[in-house]
Amino acid sequence: MKEYNYAKKQKTGHLSFWLVMLLCAAMIGVSCWFAYTQTSQDLEMELNSVLDREITAAKPETSLVRPAATEAPAVQATMPAAKPYVPPETVPETAAAAALPAAKPHAETVTEAVTEPTSPPHQPSRFPVDGEIIQRFSGGELVKSPTTGVWQTHNGIDIAAALGDSVYPMDDGIVLKVEDDPLWGICVTIDHQNGIYSRYCSLNAGLTVTEGDSVTNTSPIGAVGDTADVESSQATHLHFEVMQGETYIDPAAYIQ
Repeated sequence: MKEYNYAKKQKTGHLSFWLVMLLCAAMIGVSCWFAYTQTSQDLEMELNSVLDREITAAKPETSLVRPAATEAPAVQATMPAAKPYVPPETVPETAAAAALPAAKPHAETVTEAVTEPTSPPHQPSRFPVDGEIIQRFSGGELVKSPTTGVWQTHNGIDIAAALGDSVYPMDDGIVLKVEDDPLWGICVTIDHQNGIYSRYCSLNAGLTVTEGDSVTNTSPIGAVGDTADVESSQATHLHFEVMQGETYIDPAAYIQ
């Protein structure tokens, strides 16, 4: 019986010991959890405080100043002065007339300017010698020369004449050139002062003019000769050319 009570007491003592130990462990756990919770809150509060101070320091200090309220000046509406009503029948006649378009003149009163026809340009009416045209102007076409047998243009007309017949200018002008051409013999060129030039070839040596002389169509410049070697096989004649600027034209068509 004593052994039984001793064993029971010993078992009860072991149980109390373990309960005390369990209670101590629970209290230690609760204390640790409370300490951990408190420390976490303190750290969080401290961290938030530090962040707030840094954010506040980073922001520039600005003071919001609201402008003082100003009252808008009162706008006083001004109405234009009313114009007096004028009945249509009282409009002055001068104003009504001014509003009408200007009347066009009657067709019968319009007179057209009549311009007189201009006179045709002056053209000479005299050939240098009296004779028949034995070779005409070729107009740029090639013709066979009776003397050389070469196909070439004939830039003037050949007028039959006797040796020594007087040669007259086709019109008034100034002697531009006197020359002894290797092909055309003794030649005289006259400037007629209107863009027209005339040339007289195969003259004899007895000329009556020199370069710069003024001539008329009534005074001879020389006589027909046989000095043009390029046409020496033909009958005696005067080779006669007319130029407009630097272009050869038909002398027979130019002279009236």
